[in-house]
Amino acid sequence: MKEGFQGQRAYSLPVALLHEATGHALCQGLYVTDIGFYPVARAHRRTRRTGSDQHLLLYCVQGAGWYQLPHHAEKQPLRANQWVVLPAHVPHRYGADEATPWTIYWLHFAGTQAAALYEYLLAQLPTLPATIRPTEERFHLFEAMFAQLTLTATLAGVVQASARLGHFLLGLLPAASPLVPPSPAAAGIAQSIEFMREHLAASFTVPELAAQAGLSASHYAALFRAQVGRPPIVFFNFLKMQHACQQLTDSGLRIKEIAHQLGFGDVYYFSRVFARVMGISPRQFRQGDRA
Repeated sequence: MKEGFQGQRAYSLPVALLHEATGHALCQGLYVTDIGFYPVARAHRRTRRTGSDQHLLLYCVQGAGWYQLPHHAEKQPLRANQWVVLPAHVPHRYGADEATPWTIYWLHFAGTQAAALYEYLLAQLPTLPATIRPTEERFHLFEAMFAQLTLTATLAGVVQASARLGHFLLGLLPAASPLVPPSPAAAGIAQSIEFMREHLAASFTVPELAAQAGLSASHYAALFRAQVGRPPIVFFNFLKMQHACQQLTDSGLRIKEIAHQLGFGDVYYFSRVFARVMGISPRQFRQGDRA
């Protein structure tokens, strides 16, 4: 895979926010470190010789793929409507089927309760991978976690996502509960953010974003800050850096090329913005393995 998958979404907690979460009483038990959705992820594969620092959920909703742990002599198939959790610190491999590549929801989770939750899930299941009936409620719950992390990108968002995480993971056994639909104001800001996602290579002013949303600049800025917790342009740069994280993890593009892809003519300025948002440099992020 060179430049990701059409329609893919992924989020990695910035280092400073991750440190806040691990020290917060409402998060330290169980929290998401990375989360994403990869549709028709052709050529998607990972090999982690020492495993991941977190437990990793792979939930296949279409197509097929495989995974392998040390006690498996052969690759284990993962088909549509099946999921598996790969335990932390255990070497593993996984990848999409070549003929019918999978569409997967995935997330990394950690915390003082993570190992116990993993063991509980295993105890409730006769075999792995587990097969489940797809439900709209489960997908809504995943989207709610993703939205809490990406639409706010604050400790409050991590707290909300953490509160939903246990429900989501246990909901892989029964069905998750229905969610309350978002308010019209939240939906309007979400649409504006989707516009930003679709134009990551562009540069916008607040008046331009407000005009696209059909609002005055002052009203738009106030509404955006109230919903998201930060100004529109600051958040737009945050989205750019999250896309950069995907490219640094999943592509062989040079940092300069990624910067240019996101509308940064100066790679040094791009690196400063990335470090300010994520807490580490692009090079340090690429040398890690967080997605």
